[in-house]
Amino acid sequence: MSRSIEDLVRAAQHEQAERAVDPRRILAALPQRRVRAVRRRRLALTLAAAAVVAVAAVPAFVLRDGPAPQPPSVTPNPSVSAVDTRLVPLEFSPGWLPPGYAEYYRTVRPGAGLTRMWASAAPKSPLLMDDAPDRLVMTVVATADAEVTRDEGDQPVDINGISGSYRPAGQPGVYWQAGAVTIEIRTDEPGLPQATLLRIARSVRPDPAALRLPFTVRPPADRVVASQTVKGVSPGEWLAVTDFGELDPFGDIVASGTSISIGTVTPAPSGGTSLRVAGHPARYRYSELPEPGNYLIVDLGNGLQLTVYSMELDRPAIVALAESAGSPEPGAAAWTGS
Repeated sequence: MSRSIEDLVRAAQHEQAERAVDPRRILAALPQRRVRAVRRRRLALTLAAAAVVAVAAVPAFVLRDGPAPQPPSVTPNPSVSAVDTRLVPLEFSPGWLPPGYAEYYRTVRPGAGLTRMWASAAPKSPLLMDDAPDRLVMTVVATADAEVTRDEGDQPVDINGISGSYRPAGQPGVYWQAGAVTIEIRTDEPGLPQATLLRIARSVRPDPAALRLPFTVRPPADRVVASQTVKGVSPGEWLAVTDFGELDPFGDIVASGTSISIGTVTPAPSGGTSLRVAGHPARYRYSELPEPGNYLIVDLGNGLQLTVYSMELDRPAIVALAESAGSPEPGAAAWTGS
């Protein structure tokens, strides 16, 4: 006897319901995501609080004047995003490095802490950090956000009386906890010998200095800072980049495909339509390389270029983002190559 259409529909619906994931499993996973989001927001607030002294010193915008300073009693305009501060604490630095090593790269990301890179020789360009030889990388991150997990092959080591681990596999490295942060030092494979890595790790000391960012910028509407990077070959050849993202419902930052940079080089291709941005010569173009998207390159003079790249913003929004950049401070990149 054949089944009716209604019976077939009900059977199909029942089968689909049996395949569905138990909603209790989904709800059980939500608190873990929420904890990670809270931790990441806490780190971002910590970095901002440490740099609050720089807010009053933010200069007038390089391309157009910003709003007049307001007394503390005046409520800021909620439609204007806060300007990023320039100072990010280094917290720790190595006191000893192998002969010939110099620092060429620093980046800070909410929830991932501060990452720095040294190499045995300078890269050919600020755009070619991956080509630096014998790279040595140090990460300092709040322990609650650290993603270092112990592998079976890790070996226990002593870091000035603190229990740490040496990892011989993959990128050789050392990691340990210092107060509320976790420090990891690793090197390119085959990398530096274990004894050298341990000597570097044991030389690490608290550092009251701060990474000073060469420029500030107002994020586009509904966007937040995903990372801020300074990289260079020398004090005369450098690039500072701010990447933007957006917050997902759990507070995690998702890349949005928009960035702004200032430096002596530009990642943008040549060519484009000529225009002027607040009196500065500029060019605008779409290109598939090095990444598909819209590029705006502004000549700031004195050998500096401002570049906005975006996959999502239109031309007026890209120009507005360029105009929101603060006056560049080349001296903030003086540490590159030393």
